Amino acid sequence: MTILFLKIRKFLRRIYPRLFARLPISVRLAAGHGLLMLILLPMVGFGIYNMVRRDLLKSVDGALLVSGESMHASRSSEGLVKGGLDQFLLNFSGEREVNAYARIVDLSGNIRNHSNRDDVSLPVSRIAMARAEQGASTFESWDRPDKAPFRQLTMPVIVNGLFTGSLVQVGTPLDATYATLKQIRNVFYLAFPAILCVCVIAGYIMARRSLAPVDGMRRAAEQLSGSDLSHRIEVPLVRDELHDLADTFNRMLGRLEDAFERQRRFNSDVSHELRTPLTAIRGEAELALRRIRTTEEYRTALETIQRESLSMGCTVDDLLLLARAEACALPNVKTVVSTGDFLVAAAAKASALGKNKQIAVKIIESEAPVSFIAAENYLSVAIGNLLSNAIKHSPEQGIVTLSCKKGKGESVLFTVSDQGEGIPKGLLEQIFDPFFRVDSARNRIAGGVGIGLSLARAMAKLHGGNVRAESTTGNGSQFHLSIQQAAT
Repeated sequence: MTILFLKIRKFLRRIYPRLFARLPISVRLAAGHGLLMLILLPMVGFGIYNMVRRDLLKSVDGALLVSGESMHASRSSEGLVKGGLDQFLLNFSGEREVNAYARIVDLSGNIRNHSNRDDVSLPVSRIAMARAEQGASTFESWDRPDKAPFRQLTMPVIVNGLFTGSLVQVGTPLDATYATLKQIRNVFYLAFPAILCVCVIAGYIMARRSLAPVDGMRRAAEQLSGSDLSHRIEVPLVRDELHDLADTFNRMLGRLEDAFERQRRFNSDVSHELRTPLTAIRGEAELALRRIRTTEEYRTALETIQRESLSMGCTVDDLLLLARAEACALPNVKTVVSTGDFLVAAAAKASALGKNKQIAVKIIESEAPVSFIAAENYLSVAIGNLLSNAIKHSPEQGIVTLSCKKGKGESVLFTVSDQGEGIPKGLLEQIFDPFFRVDSARNRIAGGVGIGLSLARAMAKLHGGNVRAESTTGNGSQFHLSIQQAAT
């Protein structure tokens, strides 16, 4: 059986690339199912046929054994039964007509007594004689030309524990048995092709239904475009591999739709933020060129143009830095940074920004490490943007705190807190999108262009960390910046 299985597997491996590789998956599954049934059905049929054949022969052998033992017990083997063996068989069968045969022979093959059946002429085999000398009975089947096979029992005659040299032979034709087996074979010949066809068709239908979510994914993918990513596929109710695949595909579409929406919003915001200074520059230039003006008026126009161009240049520089940071295209040279000096420098720079609003920047470094490893210039940009954002949203004479401590593992955690108006909970993640403002009506002078927090998060990710916000409306905000670098 193992050798047969190995040969079948080798055969399938050889023909698979030629026959199945170019077929649709559903056809391949149906064909594989049909091929498996083509192998299993004959094996099952062969097993059932042999079991039935064995049981039928066992039933015949049981009847022959009972007949032989009855002949031996009634001394018919010695010819003492009145009426001969035919009468014995008739009496044994309860006066019913039987198609049986019996005879008494010796080891030389001489027939001492037999029933009156002219169509039976069977030899005494050497195997039966050898087993008889050992006191064992023998069952044999004989094929006869143009007649039904014959089943025969050869039993030694034992008297007082000794073999007398006589043999009792009882037999019967197997025409009824073989007719039953033939009917079973005919049923198999008719049923197997029908079962095979049903299995192939059912396998194909089941494969098509099972792969329906995959076809749904294909149709959904065909309907996707840059302007419409709203299509989703139906998720099967059964929690299986296809359910997980469909759910993963839908979540991927959701992420793509969100990314495309962010990209569209980003393009719109960039256009708006760059159009504003360009409009101011063009307006000042056109106004100055309408008529001859004094030197002071030209100077005022040029200063306005310079101020707007500088603003636009800063926006472009921040966008370029943000793009390079998100693409990990910035040179990331890390050095050992003194925690105290770094915090003092960041606070001093932020204090200058908050001087007009009389905002104090306090440093809390009670749990701070002595030093840490980071790209100081990029980390300064991130902390500076967080402090600048906190100052812009703090009330006059407010307090902004900057703290540093060891985080989980080997990380370092910076926290910037303010006493501003706070951020609604639903916007805590959106504030890190470029050009996003909590108050869309706020002007550019008070609120900036909305790149600072995005840039801070990008710089934190350069250090293997992140920035997250905590806030309650009306109670200020806390921004936590972590870097995954070893503290020293």
